[in-house]
Amino acid sequence: MKQSFQSMIKNAGSCIFYVVVGIALAFVINHGLAFALSTDMPVVAVESNSMVPTFYKGDILILKGISKEDVKVGDIVVFSPYKGATPVVHRIIKINKDGTFQTKGDANSGQLPFEKRIKFEQIHGKVIFIIPYLGWIKLGFTEYIMPNFVWVFLALVITGFIYFAGKRCERFIKIK
Repeated sequence: MKQSFQSMIKNAGSCIFYVVVGIALAFVINHGLAFALSTDMPVVAVESNSMVPTFYKGDILILKGISKEDVKVGDIVVFSPYKGATPVVHRIIKINKDGTFQTKGDANSGQLPFEKRIKFEQIHGKVIFIIPYLGWIKLGFTEYIMPNFVWVFLALVITGFIYFAGKRCERFIKIK
């Protein structure tokens, strides 16, 4: 009993260690990419199908920072409609006379109200690479696990209880 409890503690400790190392690596990689690609947001998970067939919900986009002079009609950019808003990924369809931009999602029938006067300062970068499906990891966490955290936690606790109760019963049966 004592040895199995110690091995469980050791396994839990190594699991926590790997989770912490994984989070630290993701942080370092994200900041390294941000520096290398000259953008504050180098990796974005697509959260809607507004750009189908170019890319789909659940894809990962890699962005590169661009200068105002390099923005042209047809570029797919990521921008924030206002401070604190979820970034939007749409195609530039027009450059206004005042230097602002208009965007539209490829699958959208029309423009959204905030897409008619986008300032360059709102743009995080231009899409340079698409990785299909990988964004579902983030979306699964933010759309399914976090909103249902209490139920997920409860399910994990019950599963753990059943597992360890089964192990204890198994040991009891072997003794007799």
